[in-house]
Amino acid sequence: MISVRNPTFPTLALLSVAGDISIEQYALNAVRSPDLAGLSLIEYQIMMLARAGIQRFLIEVENIDGSLIALADRCRLRKLTVDFVRTGADILRHMDAEERILVQSGQLYVQLGLIETLLKCTENFIATIDGRDENHAFERIDINTRWAGVSVVGYDAVVMLRDLPEDWSIISSLLRQSLLAKVPFRPLSQQHVQNGTLTVLTGAQDFSELNRQILRRRVANRAGYIETYVFGPIFARIVPLIWQSPTAVTVTKCSSSIIALLAVALGFGNFATAACVAALLSIAANALRLTVTDDPDGSDHLQSLSVVTWVLIILAMFGSVYVTSSYNDNGLFAAFAVAALAYLADKMVIMGWSKQILHSPASLALLAVIGSATAGITAALQWLMVLQLTVLIIASMQRNTDEQASE
Repeated sequence: MISVRNPTFPTLALLSVAGDISIEQYALNAVRSPDLAGLSLIEYQIMMLARAGIQRFLIEVENIDGSLIALADRCRLRKLTVDFVRTGADILRHMDAEERILVQSGQLYVQLGLIETLLKCTENFIATIDGRDENHAFERIDINTRWAGVSVVGYDAVVMLRDLPEDWSIISSLLRQSLLAKVPFRPLSQQHVQNGTLTVLTGAQDFSELNRQILRRRVANRAGYIETYVFGPIFARIVPLIWQSPTAVTVTKCSSSIIALLAVALGFGNFATAACVAALLSIAANALRLTVTDDPDGSDHLQSLSVVTWVLIILAMFGSVYVTSSYNDNGLFAAFAVAALAYLADKMVIMGWSKQILHSPASLALLAVIGSATAGITAALQWLMVLQLTVLIIASMQRNTDEQASE
């Protein structure tokens, strides 16, 4: 009998690029084409599961070509393991007797937050949704129930597939065996289907709509006036074009650090205003990188500037004030204070208009550009420090007032 309860967190996932008649076009393009946010669907699935804690991946295939091998090599650079399987016996060679495996159907998009919630379950399960007509893209289990495309099962379920013929679908067969063994259902809310958290992708229109959804979410989750009202509309136009080119995606990933390095050179070259402009461009490039390559579900998953970019921008700021003040320490205190206040504010829970200022590196950089061009970099940083402290004080006072009112 298949075991139900097993507290072991699954670190192994079974995915599929094996096609059938109804998804022939998908099967041909699942690995080669950048259909979803600049990635193939199978690579996107792997990246989402990796962020949720999965480290090893088995991919059901009919044939192994160069694109699959290249995918495995890219995953290996991320310290992920990818192996290819054709039969149930192949899976057993990659599993221990105490392991659990997450099974995800080939055409499924699952948002990160839902994946993380499902993986926390200590019992094996078959995720389900109801059998209403609008869920027709999901595989039917019975007259009232459809498979939501995700299951977690144990080693003993896979053992039943030891003698499965090579041309049979592993995932479909594993689902049938789990049903016969009465692995419990885990019903999911229809809201997941309606809001796009859980989607079966069957054609180009589905991919296009999901790309728009991902882009809207990434742009909307950026804090800051500049990020929202300036970068947002620009990114909404150019990101879909970047996603179509793997080369453009690669350039986007490294451009922020390169521009920040230019800011350092300009700062030490006594071009303070130009250095501030380069820092602003570097921040914009980093925001573009996050929009192109990241997939946060909410503010808890947002990434700020990368460490390298932050270090270079701070170094450019210190270099600018040091050179401008004739190599003495005038202005270095202001530079340190601005950097420290920006870091502390980023770690604080701030709401409303104050968050749009203090959690916005682009807004601070723009103010530095204006101040440096009009009053000099040292004075600009001093006034910027005053602004940060003033906003923090007002935000703290407003929070205390709100807490007293709620009591």
